Amino acid sequence: MLAAAGAFNATYILRWGGSRTLVGLLSSVPALIAVFLFMPAARILERQHRYGPFVVWSLFGSRIGYLLIALMPLFLRRWIPEATTFVLIAMSAPAVLFATGWNPLLADVVPEQVRATVFSWRSILSSATIAALTYVAGLWLDRAAFPGNYQWLFAVGLAGGLLSVYLVARIKIPEVEPAQVPLLHRKSSLIEGVREGLRERPEFGRLTINTLVFNLGAWMVGPLYIIFFVQELGAADSWVGLYTTVIHVAIVAGYWVWRRISIRMGDFPSLLVALPVVTAFPFLVALLPNLSLILAIGLLIHFFLPGVDLNHSLIFMARVPPSRRHTSIAFYSVVMNLGAFACPIAGVALAGVIGIRWTLVLGGVLRALGMLLFYRYPMDDRRPSLRALGSALRDLLPVRR
Repeated sequence: MLAAAGAFNATYILRWGGSRTLVGLLSSVPALIAVFLFMPAARILERQHRYGPFVVWSLFGSRIGYLLIALMPLFLRRWIPEATTFVLIAMSAPAVLFATGWNPLLADVVPEQVRATVFSWRSILSSATIAALTYVAGLWLDRAAFPGNYQWLFAVGLAGGLLSVYLVARIKIPEVEPAQVPLLHRKSSLIEGVREGLRERPEFGRLTINTLVFNLGAWMVGPLYIIFFVQELGAADSWVGLYTTVIHVAIVAGYWVWRRISIRMGDFPSLLVALPVVTAFPFLVALLPNLSLILAIGLLIHFFLPGVDLNHSLIFMARVPPSRRHTSIAFYSVVMNLGAFACPIAGVALAGVIGIRWTLVLGGVLRALGMLLFYRYPMDDRRPSLRALGSALRDLLPVRR
């Protein structure tokens, strides 16, 4: 519910007259905050045998700011776009702390043999909910008066977000005895901890580099999509809601299909099949700037997106160094967030010089280079097999009796 409301964050800032720079900062500054917080948070977590409360309270902190955003128009008449951006950025600090503990939590409570199924169904349920709610929210925003329409949207979204905090608090995490906590290397530095992890799992370093380059282009153009849709193509709130619904319907279908393809083909071959289609998204949006066509493009690309996200998550979980899990995940997150900080700012600035469409093309080129790294520096020796892919697709068909 909160994710559905949050899908309109950038639109809300633009409706108040906020600048493109604010939208860019909304993407980049949280990444910079993450750079400084991930490693210290990981060091704290690796010395805990009960880290569940840390996860729950940081999740609460990352959501409660929406209450202030919903109430802000009641007592503030100026600077609302800037104040809203500030609150959203401030909430990213506890969100980073939550993210540091969430992936290890998943690894602790979900056995490896069922992760593909659990992660898929989690994403299917989440995306199906977001798909329905964002469509309804878009209609509501178009028909109700501004800014009250957004205030109610954020208030209802927060109610759902706080309910999920309660549900996360009920997850039973296996406790680790203090003597068995992996990191009690108190005399070792963070850098040495990272080095030990990379020596233990060299393929984790390759995955980090491949993923970083692949994501650079996506981060650069990420904030430009909503600016392009709203300011240059004239999209209404109802279209934004419909677009979000369409892409999440595609994600639901995609996870249902790609889970089976991954089981049949393997995670890395499935990733290689999905990468080229996902890479084409910024090129297609730039070349076909029509809102109706973009709905169709979004449907296609986001059907293939789970083929990247699901399989990348499985590859990542399997290659995290076990003895330095929190530190390695934090190192990976720091590297990613350095790129996520710099690229949106660069993308918005570049769009002001050469235009959004050419910036989308350039972002697509960077993404394509990253895609090629996965082919050039693979995670294992497996390659896509048309035979295995055909078998996986046949598994999706109803059995004839």
